[in-house]
Amino acid sequence: MENIKALQATLQARLDADQEVLQQLAKRLWAQQESEKAKLSRELHDGIGQLLTGLTRRLQALSTSSPELEALHGIAEMALNDVRQLSRLMSPTILDDLGLKPALNWLCRNLLSGEDIEYHTEITVPPDLPKDISTLLFRIAQETLVNAIKHSEATNLTLSISYHHHVIRLDILDNGVGFDSKAIEPGIGLSSIRDRAEAFNATLEIDSAVGQGTRTTVTVPV
Repeated sequence: MENIKALQATLQARLDADQEVLQQLAKRLWAQQESEKAKLSRELHDGIGQLLTGLTRRLQALSTSSPELEALHGIAEMALNDVRQLSRLMSPTILDDLGLKPALNWLCRNLLSGEDIEYHTEITVPPDLPKDISTLLFRIAQETLVNAIKHSEATNLTLSISYHHHVIRLDILDNGVGFDSKAIEPGIGLSSIRDRAEAFNATLEIDSAVGQGTRTTVTVPV
């Protein structure tokens, strides 16, 4: 009996060690992906962004002579704004410069202000929150907001973060059409944030029903 218990303890220790290795590998993978996003963001800004900036200035100078050139100037400006927005969303420097709370407020403003969705934020985070956890919560919030815009038909959305007893919790609640979570296959975005959450020992819960809106909750030990 003692031998069986010892064997079980040994196997459990090995499983725990293997799980720790897998989590560390997953964290490295996500860090590499964030690094690649930052690189692509810089290339968009410094390459295509600069080209479009030059084009818009040239078209602006010529637009007074032709209605067609004026229309092209407007199109070029829209393209430039889209590239800048994509660059910021791919690698939000505000997250590094000012922290998670300003970054999430910026994210909500940029994604939701142009939609028919009223939003409210209530964010409390510890001052020494690790960068990787800040990035985790930002990316989960980003994916959740994009899904809400695309699918929820919501008119109100609340994003809140609280911190108690070394656990940080993110809640995003909308009043949209909801869905049957048991009948919907998770898409690539949802699968990605589930995998990322698991790498940080975080729990991700999505509570929804048809006609009842959707609540997304993430809890992360800090």
